[in-house]
Amino acid sequence: MTMSFDWIVALLRRSPEMAMFLAVPIGYVLGNIKFGKFSLGTVTGALIAGLVIGQAGVAVDRQLRWSLFYLFLFANGYAAGPQFFQALKRDGVKPMVLSLVIAVVGVTLAVLMGRLLGLDPGLTAGLYGGALTQSSSIGTATDAIMNLPVAPEIQREWANHIAVADALTYVFGAVGTIVFVSVIAPRILRIDLRKEALALEEQYGVKNDADGVFSGYRKFAVRAYTVLPGAEMAQLRVDDAERRGAPYRYFVERISRGELDIEPRADAVLLPGDVVVVQGRTAALVAIGASFGREFHEAELLDFPVSIAKVLVTKSAIVGPTLRELLDTRVLNLRSVSMRSLTRGGQDIPFGAATRISRGDIVELIGPAQAVQRVAAEIGHVLPPPASTRLSVLGFGILGGLLVGLPYVDLGVLKLTLGSSVGVLLTGLFFGWLRTSRPALGEIPQPVLDFMINFGLAAFVAGAGLQAGPEFVSAIKELGVVLVLAGVVVTWGPLLVALLVGRYVLKMNPLLLLGGLAGAQTFTAALAAVQEKAGSRIPVLGYTVPYATSNILLTTCGAVVVVLAYG
Repeated sequence: MTMSFDWIVALLRRSPEMAMFLAVPIGYVLGNIKFGKFSLGTVTGALIAGLVIGQAGVAVDRQLRWSLFYLFLFANGYAAGPQFFQALKRDGVKPMVLSLVIAVVGVTLAVLMGRLLGLDPGLTAGLYGGALTQSSSIGTATDAIMNLPVAPEIQREWANHIAVADALTYVFGAVGTIVFVSVIAPRILRIDLRKEALALEEQYGVKNDADGVFSGYRKFAVRAYTVLPGAEMAQLRVDDAERRGAPYRYFVERISRGELDIEPRADAVLLPGDVVVVQGRTAALVAIGASFGREFHEAELLDFPVSIAKVLVTKSAIVGPTLRELLDTRVLNLRSVSMRSLTRGGQDIPFGAATRISRGDIVELIGPAQAVQRVAAEIGHVLPPPASTRLSVLGFGILGGLLVGLPYVDLGVLKLTLGSSVGVLLTGLFFGWLRTSRPALGEIPQPVLDFMINFGLAAFVAGAGLQAGPEFVSAIKELGVVLVLAGVVVTWGPLLVALLVGRYVLKMNPLLLLGGLAGAQTFTAALAAVQEKAGSRIPVLGYTVPYATSNILLTTCGAVVVVLAYG
């Protein structure tokens, strides 16, 4: 057994890239183990796996690790770009302030705790990253440490300490964020989450369907009816018939009168004996079907091409007003077309009459093919199926970021520079924003972005864990309890300040504020906990902007913590 173990250690030392690719799948399995409803996540699982495997004394090639990290940084900025710049312009400013508060208070508390406990810059940066559940700051902090005017062996030691402190403080960072946002914060605000959710859904015109009821947002149908004498819709014009069932939305797509096909124009009149084909949300057809007459099924009659398209919002005309305002002013003509889903920053957004569409949103449309094409042109750019990736955007983007990070200001004892990691993050932001105004440049498909974000960061932190492995056990013995307690302060302190600022200074809706706190802490599990207790998906409306903003701010601030801790 000992010989077998020695052989494995020798193999990993000889081919350290194998150790990194071993840590990632182990981290995936470990990170997805459920403790109740909590799990560590793949990134933290990969870090822990790296720390354990790193006991074998494996040294991973720096260029391999950082190449994967650059993929993560660019993809992260690219995905966040539209929401980040949109928030700078309009009503996203309030939730952006939450991100700024979390970042400023988090950095301040981490540096103060570091000085109080006598921690080196690496341990301080790891405390910051783990407590705020932002493991991506490992990279920017490491980059900053490598630019400090200290001996190379000290740089390596401090860089290894980042991963150690991150692993020790991340667990409470995750659990503490969930508990604060879903339990402690509602008690401080003295609110009933379910009542707040119902009130907010009514305000936005969003229906939160109960179990067993057809979804008015995602399920659609086409049905045929024979118009009966005395039916509510008989003798009505098509446009009047389509409005009669408000607030439900449905459309008359065919009219057969004997052997004749009647064009379903707005002024066409529905006569008794007509056969009409109606398409729309299933819940709408269930509600108004009897108003047309007797339903029947005929496959040939119901068979017409229906198209589904995902459209990137780029047109300025539809950004800002509510959906109801867009429809009333006919800026957006959705006749025969329904919105199947609305996605913002990778999150599904519940929508209703009071929803406002933002540039960079992805709207999924369903309806007859020609009608979908017409509406898509009014909204923006149809996204092609994810068949290929524009590698020119990816390659030139990362190269540009590396060049942006090269310039520095020599302050004598300190070389002040953005660094390659922050540079790549910034160019990712720029290209993400650029695609909303220049869609012809090409789109990086969402599945590709997800891979770059998840695998890139997991592999990088696994490598960081491998490097720090030999020091992990001794660090736990010396600083384990102290670091964990310091992590409690750095996790809950920023959340408490942001909660008070959001409620009493920004006057935010309490449910959107809780979603915003989860986003500002970049921890999706906390959002899920709030949604579960509220019995509604609507807190996500406050989540997307601070999530995009904090992914940029908190990652960048890893370097700020190092500079402040060193100074």
